[in-house]
Amino acid sequence: MSISKKASLFAMLIMIVLVAAACGDKADTAAGTDDTTKTETSTAGTDTDNTAKEDSENTESTETTTEAASEDNTQNVELGTTEKGSYNNDYFGVSLKFPEAWEFQDAAGMNQLTSASSEAIAGDDATKKKQLELSQEKTLNLLMASELPLGGQQVGPSAMAIAEKVSLLQGIRTGKDYLEATKEFMQASQFPYDYKDITTETIGGKEMDLMQITMDAGNGTTITQDYYSAIIEGYAFNFIFTYLDDKSKAEIDTIKKSVQFK
Repeated sequence: MSISKKASLFAMLIMIVLVAAACGDKADTAAGTDDTTKTETSTAGTDTDNTAKEDSENTESTETTTEAASEDNTQNVELGTTEKGSYNNDYFGVSLKFPEAWEFQDAAGMNQLTSASSEAIAGDDATKKKQLELSQEKTLNLLMASELPLGGQQVGPSAMAIAEKVSLLQGIRTGKDYLEATKEFMQASQFPYDYKDITTETIGGKEMDLMQITMDAGNGTTITQDYYSAIIEGYAFNFIFTYLDDKSKAEIDTIKKSVQFK
C-alpha cells in the first residue's frame, strides 16, 4: 500500500513527538516551580551532535549514554543498544527482538525524523512549534525499527520505544495519566484518529497501560497503533507498535512476546 509522505510521517512518527508534547503546558508550569526537574529534563534530552560522535565509534551497534541529574546525585541514563534484530536497555531493564531484515535507526537518525515530523505537524503555528521543540528536549529516542524504509512513501509494521522525563507536578503519576494527556493533545490538534478506551495489559512481565488508536489511510486500509506506557525510574517509558492487517499484526505480536522486563 502506498500513501502520501505526510500520512507516513503521521502514522510512523506522530507518537514520538506527541507523547512528549502532550504534557508540554504542564511541563512549562512545572519548570517554573521545580528547578530540579528542569535540570533533569534538559540534561536527559537528545543531543544529536554528541550522539552522532558516540555512534561513530561503534559501527556494529548503536549504544549511547546520556546523563540525568537527580537531587542527590547524577545517574547515567542509557539510551540502549540496537543491533540487527534486537534492542537492549539496562537502565530501563528491557529487551526485545524484531525481525533481522527490518531497518532500524539510532538516536541521531530518530532525531532527524522527529524534527521533520514536528515541522509537518506544527506548520505555521508558532505556539505549537515551540511546544514540540520543548518536548523533544526532554524526550529520549530509544528504538525505531520498521519493516519498510523509515520516512518513505509506504507504511508497514514498526516498533518504537521512547521515554520522557516527568514529574508529579505535571500530574503524571501513571502510564494512564500520560496516555490521557496524549489523547487530549491529539484531539485538540484534530488528528483523524479513532480511540479505544485505555486498558491495562501485561507485556514482558510488566503491567503497562494501553491505548489503541486507528486511522483510515484510504483504499480500505486501516492503520492501527498500540501505545503502551508505564512510569519507570521517573520516566514515562513507551512502546508504540504499528500494524495494518492480520499479517503485520502477527509480526507485531511476535515482537510483543519477545519483550522482557528485568
